[in-house]
Amino acid sequence: MRNHRWLLALGFWLLTISGLQAQPLPAPMKPGRTPEGVVYFLPKTVLNFHLLLEQQTFTPGEFARYAERYLHRTDIAQEPLTTYTISDITIRQSAVRDTSKCFNVRLKSGKSETAEVRLSDDGVLLAVNAEPLKTPAAPTFKPSPRPKADDVHRYLPPEILTAGSTAKKAELTAQLIFELQERRQQLITGEADDLPQDEQQLRYLVSEIDRQHQALMTLFTGSTSRDTTAHMLTLCPEREMKREILFRLSQRLGLVDKDDLAGTPYYITIEDPNHTDTLKYTLPDGKKEGGFYVNQPGTVRLTLQREDQPLSTHTLPMAQFGFVTLRGGQLFKRYPTRLQLHPTTGAVEYLHAE
Repeated sequence: MRNHRWLLALGFWLLTISGLQAQPLPAPMKPGRTPEGVVYFLPKTVLNFHLLLEQQTFTPGEFARYAERYLHRTDIAQEPLTTYTISDITIRQSAVRDTSKCFNVRLKSGKSETAEVRLSDDGVLLAVNAEPLKTPAAPTFKPSPRPKADDVHRYLPPEILTAGSTAKKAELTAQLIFELQERRQQLITGEADDLPQDEQQLRYLVSEIDRQHQALMTLFTGSTSRDTTAHMLTLCPEREMKREILFRLSQRLGLVDKDDLAGTPYYITIEDPNHTDTLKYTLPDGKKEGGFYVNQPGTVRLTLQREDQPLSTHTLPMAQFGFVTLRGGQLFKRYPTRLQLHPTTGAVEYLHAE
């Protein structure tokens, strides 16, 4: 639900609370002020699935094809590869207007009091004689800065850089890697002729050897870069759902269409323990009681699965799985009354008569 709100301070047109009546409208109307009062909607709850998609890109090393010959490694990949995984799924709620819940509050003119009716941009009732409650904004995803790539070639001496062929460069680089391994072992065991007396200096030398060794190894083993992107899927369920596909993820292609069998399915199940969508109820008579129609949301159980593997289960309030009630009729008639509704469910969060 958008943050911008209409303030329907029925301003110079004074309206007394004592004449307040509420009634449902047979067809959705344009929300806002009317000659008789205010037309408003109640919300239905939207589920927003925030996905963090991690992309891993493997780049083969410059000397990958010589890894078996000079390093005796047979597990070195020779081809570039990009893979995708889901690193996080967060569920947040928002709201849209429910066109099946359109109401008109009639307010008769008077001289002593005004009614301030607050609506959202799309006409959903947020508050009466009070400030609307704010929906916490979803955190903005900020990708971590990519680490600066180390220039591996700066660790290569001139005789390697000027070697006449790639095979010769790979051979000399492998020799340098073995020399670094031997040098590290001598420092750790205390067998080095120039062993530092200071422990901190020793640690520094070992860490520098490790960094150089790791950098040179990437010339054979290759390197992997990672990048994370944010995606949002929106769902506004009107009924229970049983293992319906929410999205598909291909390890090689990333997010794909729901009907693309190249992707692994992620399922959603929504259970309504009270089965409110099958129950019938009578709408309270607002003409007699007055007040405002509000939602009494139901509670659903939401389960996410990756194929047959459960990922998470959530218990959430949702407006469309509940009922509509009439609140505050006598209070609004007799006293200055403040009403605040939950912005994503339309339930009463605060009702107070002064």
